[in-house]
Amino acid sequence: MRNFNRRKFLKTIGISSLAVGMAPVIGSLKVSKAAEEIDWFQNINRVKDPPTSMTPKEKGHAPSVQLPGAIKAGEPFTLNIQVGETLHPMTPTHYIQWVEVYLGVELISRIEFSPLCPQAKVTIPVSVDKTSTLRVMSRCNLHGIWESTKEVKV
Repeated sequence: MRNFNRRKFLKTIGISSLAVGMAPVIGSLKVSKAAEEIDWFQNINRVKDPPTSMTPKEKGHAPSVQLPGAIKAGEPFTLNIQVGETLHPMTPTHYIQWVEVYLGVELISRIEFSPLCPQAKVTIPVSVDKTSTLRVMSRCNLHGIWESTKEVKV
């Protein structure tokens, strides 16, 4: 196996050894538009401000959860979930892959979608014994995992 020649490699890709030595200076130069884009897959995304001032990405990706007005301990109720305040598109290139529902840390349900599914919208039965936090997570193939929480009062 031949030895790797770092200097030759850097020259072939257009970076001189001088530029490598000037990394701190180059790092302070203006970054291209592509490098400024958000890495949606780095963290779990949540709505940052109150729901009245949501960004377009938040409106289209944060799970929206609707509960009935009165919930009784141990009695099933329907939980309506749709991905996005404005319903998320389901196209071959941009779609919701799944939705997970947790009661506290316990997984209650996981629903898988494909781009052929017309809507990222589901209704599932849920039963709780005490006041708890419901956590709904969804994953967009382009914009990562999004989470919404809602308190279920019994």
